[in-house]
Amino acid sequence: MSWLKQLWSSLVVKVTAMTVAGLMLLFAGVLLVMQTPLLTQFLYPRALSDSADSIAELVWLMEASPDEIRPFILSVYEGGHRTALIGSTFTPGLRPDANLQAILVGGESEVASRLAGREIRFESLGFIPLRQRLRQEGTGPMRVVTSLQVAIALKDGRVLNVWLAPALTLSRQPVALAGTGLVILLLSTALGLAIAAVTLRPIRQLESDAARVELGDAGAAVSETGPVELRRVSVALNRLRERLTAIIREREQMVAAIAHDVRTGLTRIRLRMDERGIVTAEQIEGDLVQMEALITDMLAYARAERPSSQQELIHLGRFVGDLVQALPHAIDLCLPQEGEFIIVGDPVALRRLFENLIENARRYGGGEIAVRLVTAGNGRDVRIEDNGPGLPDDQLEAVFQPFHRGESSRNRSTGGTGLGLGIARAIARAHGATLRLENRPGGGLASIVHFPASLRT
Repeated sequence: MSWLKQLWSSLVVKVTAMTVAGLMLLFAGVLLVMQTPLLTQFLYPRALSDSADSIAELVWLMEASPDEIRPFILSVYEGGHRTALIGSTFTPGLRPDANLQAILVGGESEVASRLAGREIRFESLGFIPLRQRLRQEGTGPMRVVTSLQVAIALKDGRVLNVWLAPALTLSRQPVALAGTGLVILLLSTALGLAIAAVTLRPIRQLESDAARVELGDAGAAVSETGPVELRRVSVALNRLRERLTAIIREREQMVAAIAHDVRTGLTRIRLRMDERGIVTAEQIEGDLVQMEALITDMLAYARAERPSSQQELIHLGRFVGDLVQALPHAIDLCLPQEGEFIIVGDPVALRRLFENLIENARRYGGGEIAVRLVTAGNGRDVRIEDNGPGLPDDQLEAVFQPFHRGESSRNRSTGGTGLGLGIARAIARAHGATLRLENRPGGGLASIVHFPASLRT
């Protein structure tokens, strides 16, 4: 089971890397989204309080100065962390804020008191919205990461727009970006690693459980705990464990059955030799044929789920008809008149599939056999029917198990090797079809091979 361990280790590494990276990106994004509200709540009020008098003086100068002087006044006001511009109206997106307005007009100077009663609107802008807004308004860029826009209505109907950087932000763009990015990276890394430690605990538990899988033992079920994605992985791994367990048990059963049948044949040969002293080849021919048939069926069963590369286009109705007509037994054949159903498959394997089912019907079915190709939805069913005693309902699936006999005896003339139906189902699955048994209402057993419409070419 080393391949399973390698697969699981690779899966754990990939899930771990994706989890840590995803968490870091998630928290970096959350911090970026949360940046503007945090600055609005803690840093903008301080910046607005420190700049209240200078803004009030700018408003007074704009209203008291002639138009030709105003651009000069604005250029003098501009700095690395602030800029101003006069617009014709309020920019969409700006909203009144009673708390910020109280800070702005709360100064004790005579100039600051002139802002009382004016319409004032605010908006906090992050890095990208700030660049877009300044480009839209036609003013020069600010080398800051974030800004608060303050819009104040002037007496002539125009609006004075002031963009203020928070007091604790850096004013040089490269340093600002580097500092903000470093803070976000450190915080997101710390939070990501903390949550990853919690998330990786069930992964480590899964890895520990998977490590117990050894040759001959699929181990105990892994713990289905942790996030939804990890629980899904655990469920898939438990299903794989169940399949491995079934394969291991089937292998043990097959080895035991082979040993039993071979030992039985050898014992009969030894008994004959003990009784007669000299045994001819003709006298042990039957035992040798039985052991040879067992080995042949074992090889066929092992290869049944791996079709050969000799895939061909097979006209299902024509294929079944030719196969039945070539058999030496009298079989009632019924083929539909509608259009052909063509599939891609291994003709040798499919021939063995139908021959095994027909031989099973001949051996246990009372002598009368019918093969019918019927439409089932958009697919086709190949039905092999007999008029025998049928099977108990609890045996309709059990007979597909390796070495299950249709009778309790081990008589080589009637019991077979017990692999025929198992080989037939394995071949059907390898071709995308299904095989089931059902008791006919009028008596007898029907073997049904269903080829779904998706196989039609």
